[in-house]
Amino acid sequence: MNGLLFGPGLAENGMPAQFEVNSDGLRFATSSLEVGHPSWRDIRIQKSGWDGSQLRLEWHGSAGAYALVVAEAAAVKSILAAGKLSISRAPGAAQTRAWASGIVVFTFVVPLLVIAAILWQHETIAGWLVGFISVEQEQKLGAHLFEGQKAKLKKIDGAPATMVRDIGARLTKGSAYRYEFYVSDDKTVNAYAMPGGYIVMHSGLLQLAASADEVAGVLAHEVAHVEKRHSLTAIARQLGLTAVLSLAFGDLGSIASAAGDLLSLKFSRDHEREADSVGLNRLVVAGMQPTAMATFFRKMAAQDKINLGFLSTHPSSEERFSAIDGAIGALPAAARGVPALDYDYAAIKAELPQDGATR
Repeated sequence: MNGLLFGPGLAENGMPAQFEVNSDGLRFATSSLEVGHPSWRDIRIQKSGWDGSQLRLEWHGSAGAYALVVAEAAAVKSILAAGKLSISRAPGAAQTRAWASGIVVFTFVVPLLVIAAILWQHETIAGWLVGFISVEQEQKLGAHLFEGQKAKLKKIDGAPATMVRDIGARLTKGSAYRYEFYVSDDKTVNAYAMPGGYIVMHSGLLQLAASADEVAGVLAHEVAHVEKRHSLTAIARQLGLTAVLSLAFGDLGSIASAAGDLLSLKFSRDHEREADSVGLNRLVVAGMQPTAMATFFRKMAAQDKINLGFLSTHPSSEERFSAIDGAIGALPAAARGVPALDYDYAAIKAELPQDGATR
C-alpha cells in the first residue's frame, strides 16, 4: 500500500512511503525510516480531503510526530477494517468542503438563478437599465435612427401636418423631450414613435379618422410611448446590457447599426396598456376628448388594422378596450364633456393625396 509520509527529517511536501496493515498496526517497507511500527492504540485517524475520502493517520515515533496521508480506496478500506478506530474529521476538512461547495454554487447555481430571474423579470430589468440613459443620449439615438427613416418618408405639409404638429405640441407641453411630428404619404393605417420624440403619422390613418379628436387619441398614445421610454426598454430587452452601456457612454454607432433589426421589436402588452392609460391622462390635461381614443381604436380593431407605434403591432383585445372604457368612466364629467377640437377636419382630409396604392 502507498501513502504520503510527513515527519522529522522528511520533505515538507511529504515523502512517498510503502506500508502494510496488520491487526497490530502499521509496518513500513523502508527500515531506514525512524517511524517505528505504530500500533493502532497509538494512532489517531482522521478523514481528510475536500470530500472526506482520504485518511490522515497521526502518531509519535522515536524522532517526533509523524503523519501518513492515504488516498488509495483499497488502502483506506483496509485501514478502517484493521484499525477499528473512531474517526474524526480533520479540522480543515469542513472548511475545505464548504469552500468547494461554494465554488460549485457560484459557478453553476448562481448563474442559473440569475438567468431565471432575467427571464422572469426581463421587463423590469430592461426598464431599470434604461434609467441609466439620459434624455439627451436618447434624443441623439432617435435623431440618428430617424435620419435613416426620414429619407424613406414622402412628407406631407400643409393643413394635415400643421394640425398634427399643433395637437402634438399641446399633448407634450412641459415635456423634457423636443418632439418632431411628421405626416407621411402612406396609405397604410399606421403611426409610430421613435426614441427621443420623433412621431410619424401615415396619411392612411388620417383618412380613416373621422375627427381631429380621434387623431389626438392616437397621438396621445404615441406620446405616452415616448414619455415612458418604451422604445428604449424594447431595445434594452432585445440587445441587452451591452447596448444600454453603449448608449449611456455615448456610443451610438453600435446601436444605430442595428436599426434595421429594431423594426422587428414589439412593445409588450403591459406597455400598450400603460400607453393607453398615460395617453388618456395626456388628453385630459390638454383639454381634449378622451372618448375619441377608444372610438378610433375600436374602429381600427374592427378593420383588423391595428398597427400603431414604432417597434410595435399594438395587440388589441376586448380586455384592453374594457380597461380604456373603465378609465374614461372614472373621469370627472367635465373631462369627458370637453368640446371637440376646432378643426375643419373634412377640409384637412381633402388636402391628403387621394391616389396611390397601399405601400
